[in-house]
Amino acid sequence: MPEIPEMETYKDYLQLSVLGKKIVGTEIVRERSTNVPPDEFVRWVQDTSIEQVLRCGKYLILSLSSGKALCAHMMLDGRIYYEVAGEPVELPGSSHIQLRFEDDSILHFCDLRLGYLKLLDPSQVQAIKDGLGPDPLDSGFSFTAFLKILSAKRGMIKPLLMDQKNISGIGNAYSNEILFAAGILPERKVPTLTDGEKERLYSVIPDLLRQAIEKGGYIEEPFAFWDNLSGGMIPYFKVYDRSGQPCLQCGDTIRQKIVGGRNAYYCLTCQH
Repeated sequence: MPEIPEMETYKDYLQLSVLGKKIVGTEIVRERSTNVPPDEFVRWVQDTSIEQVLRCGKYLILSLSSGKALCAHMMLDGRIYYEVAGEPVELPGSSHIQLRFEDDSILHFCDLRLGYLKLLDPSQVQAIKDGLGPDPLDSGFSFTAFLKILSAKRGMIKPLLMDQKNISGIGNAYSNEILFAAGILPERKVPTLTDGEKERLYSVIPDLLRQAIEKGGYIEEPFAFWDNLSGGMIPYFKVYDRSGQPCLQCGDTIRQKIVGGRNAYYCLTCQH
């Protein structure tokens, strides 16, 4: 599932590619991938311009000149692809919703079987924002705020990091990498963390996410024919999806188990 680095990469590419452009055509191939009937979607989206592109946790918000907004959530398999007229097309999957622009470029929202592209009004967008915890890349994510989140919890640290009501935008892949970098086992109960471990964890979270953004995240499918950055973080993963392989830091074997209903990857030598 795309997390902060992948959605931030999408946001940057969308700002570069479609910001300010007028939508002159829409096609909904899979009606269940949006929340309104196709004719209503077309009425509010077609002949409007994309005025702003924001990321809120794992959501992308495309504000339209009609006053509405398109809210994209990729869930597990969703991908976005920007087709440039006259250039090679390598769709990452089935195109479920398409937005066509004046220059004949097309924005494809692909494989939205679990994900979606919803048409929302401003109050609905605000409700999504209100339901999310702080973004770890925002200035408001202070150490004091982080300690407040930890102080209210008694469970395991990995599920806490992945709960969008606590901290928005972190999922399974980066929670594993963050905990490895901080030297903390995924099953550790929050009250057992030392002051030093809390400080280290707080520092690691934004640093690792920013590194992943610079590398292009872990989604291998390109955003467009010119995208040679996406997926660049994969070689830098230390534990995620590396079960049975040697730890790159100490040589011990990377282990895997279910923690909080999700796969946890860890090193018993480097994490405690």
